[in-house]
Amino acid sequence: MLAVQQWVNATYAAVPGYTRIAEDGIAGQQTMFALIRGLQHEVGITALADNFGPATLAALTAHGPIGPGETNQNLVRIVQGGVVCKGYASIPLTGVFGTATAGAVAALMTDAGLAGRIDGTVIPKVCKALLSGDGHTLAAGGSAPLRAAQQWLNGRYLNRSAFSVLACDGLRSRQFLTALVFAVQYEGGLTDAQANGNFGPLTQAAVRASGLIRAGSSGPWVRLFSAALTHYPAGSVFTADFDAPLAAATRAFQAFCQLTENGEGDFPTWASLLISTGDQARPGTAADTVDEITTARAQTLRAAGYRTIGRYLTNVEGSDFDKKIKPGELAVLAANGLSLFPIFQTYADSASYFTWAQGFADASAAHDAALGHDLDPGAVVYFAVDYDATDTEVTQRVIPYFLGVDAGLRQRGGRYAHGVYGARNVCSRLAAEAFPRWSFVSGITSGWTGNVTYPLPGNWAFDQISTIRIGTGGGGLEIDKCVRRTGADPGESAFGSPATALDGYLDWIDRLHELAVAHGQGDPGERVLEYLRAGRYDNWRSRKVGGDTDAAFVAYVDGTGLPRVRTYRDPVAGVDVDVSRFGAAALAGLRDPVRGDVAGWGGDLIAFYGGWRFTEPGTPARDYCAARLARGDIGSALDLAGLVADVDAHLAAEALRAGGTLGGHLRAADRGIRFNLFHRGRFGGDVTAAATAAQTMLTDTGDTVLASARSLLLRGLVAGPVTVDEQVRQFCRGFADRLAALAETEQTSLRRRKGF
Repeated sequence: MLAVQQWVNATYAAVPGYTRIAEDGIAGQQTMFALIRGLQHEVGITALADNFGPATLAALTAHGPIGPGETNQNLVRIVQGGVVCKGYASIPLTGVFGTATAGAVAALMTDAGLAGRIDGTVIPKVCKALLSGDGHTLAAGGSAPLRAAQQWLNGRYLNRSAFSVLACDGLRSRQFLTALVFAVQYEGGLTDAQANGNFGPLTQAAVRASGLIRAGSSGPWVRLFSAALTHYPAGSVFTADFDAPLAAATRAFQAFCQLTENGEGDFPTWASLLISTGDQARPGTAADTVDEITTARAQTLRAAGYRTIGRYLTNVEGSDFDKKIKPGELAVLAANGLSLFPIFQTYADSASYFTWAQGFADASAAHDAALGHDLDPGAVVYFAVDYDATDTEVTQRVIPYFLGVDAGLRQRGGRYAHGVYGARNVCSRLAAEAFPRWSFVSGITSGWTGNVTYPLPGNWAFDQISTIRIGTGGGGLEIDKCVRRTGADPGESAFGSPATALDGYLDWIDRLHELAVAHGQGDPGERVLEYLRAGRYDNWRSRKVGGDTDAAFVAYVDGTGLPRVRTYRDPVAGVDVDVSRFGAAALAGLRDPVRGDVAGWGGDLIAFYGGWRFTEPGTPARDYCAARLARGDIGSALDLAGLVADVDAHLAAEALRAGGTLGGHLRAADRGIRFNLFHRGRFGGDVTAAATAAQTMLTDTGDTVLASARSLLLRGLVAGPVTVDEQVRQFCRGFADRLAALAETEQTSLRRRKGF
């Protein structure tokens, strides 16, 4: 490598447009760029550049293949430098195209699926591949079937004018999907002049005419279809025969994308494989719009088959564009059998907008707007990423923004959950790293890099596929048609609803237990808690200790049409308890009694601590706890409703471990002494023990799960790790004092009830 770098610098340093590179012996793009500039100079190009583009390919094509008869020794040295950089040989740059050079080129061509084209020379397209950063062996995390597809495409289509040698590393890429579209165009009879790599009208017509494949089909169309499937999680085979495994992979893909599950390569399936919009003519049952939903428009939407409508919570401050929900509009939706999925967007159209602080502020604004519209607890608000964010921008800007959103909603009491609107990659990255409940995918922006290369995210709820106008006159409006995924976010169909009464909640729990028994898979108590958690809190913190959810049981219950209870009114505490929050904490406590606190009171206390440090750092710790912790009239990360959910979850987990049922425990529970039971059962009734446990939650570094959860909960709220100081000790004592006071109040009430 060092010899290659020294040679290319020495040979071309004086050539105008050449950029000298570091001579460090390390393989990398800079050396490839230098070799490309050297090649351009040798074939007569004066405007040198790092990319091996059409002009370079044309000039080299005019020159001809580089081989044993090559008279320009520098061209041979460039080829030799390329095989060294690619790792196919360690040879001196002799300028003579001998057997070692030919063997190295042949090895690369074999890896690239071009073994049948080896003739002892380097043709221009192979030279381009040789001087690229593309890999041609299976990369870490790559798919062997996808690599086989890449190799086959190279071998079949290299002679077509627009086709270049693909990487053969088994990794998803925009280059691969574009090549697939070109291949579909070629098989569909388009000429080289007509083929452009876009899934346009001619290509769609070709697929409709020739692309329908099913069991028993074989040949290039099956190859292309199975190649497209290898780009997605469902795809595990690359084949020329439409056999049972390919049919199974097809059905899995169709089910995931909300297509007809026929196991065939029909046009809608082809379209969903090749472009993020899929078949834009397919029906949608959801829509988003900036237009007010009047009664006439609601009737238009319902008649056209739409049931779930996205509307904006606010306008952009200072803008004349009016897109927000109007007074009385939600009542119109409800009266016409339409549900709402609320969207929050101000600007959100460039990387500069996205910071943790902006996310925290937007969460507060969205909470206030949703509350102002009387949205019920548990609603998912979709925060927008309305531009083609690069992967780096997602890491550096968008993820911190959504962690700010998560923290901001939690600090307001966690009444609402957050979702994301954005490209597929944005949604997938956030689902894994910033915890939105659902994704609203901007599939309509098919040219965005974040859509081209990536499959739908695993938590997609809505997929936006086309902009259309429906209705006429006063009932007309423009909408973005969306596909809604069955079993995902149903939207909000009632507004200002009272919490379910305790008796109704307990009856619902009993019904869930009956369904869990009938389902017959695993422990019924765990299945019920999983179902409760899946309502909203089936997230990173719960799964760290609570494990996975049986999606089949969730679907089974939803399939019965049983209405979901989101909150119930606790008659003793006088607060509305989030059922999903309770279920997540109880499940974690049941499955991991040691770490379960992270998903319950412990994690909420960490978030409450972060809220203090971020919003009122000047307020003494014990004063802050006394004023805001476990209060029914002030929203916080650990308000009274939250502590009730956490305490009841701890007690329920203990009862289930002892062999009881959830319904039996909840019916027998004395809610008048819940804090007393928790204080005695978890901390031995000792204020000092409670403060010590709180301090462990905030500062212990020995448990990696706890440390990881704490880091995420405090990101943006607290700079650096929490260390034990007097303020931390006072904060923990403030928690312990508040819990002891609640327990003592119950004890006093109990004595009065018993006449003592």
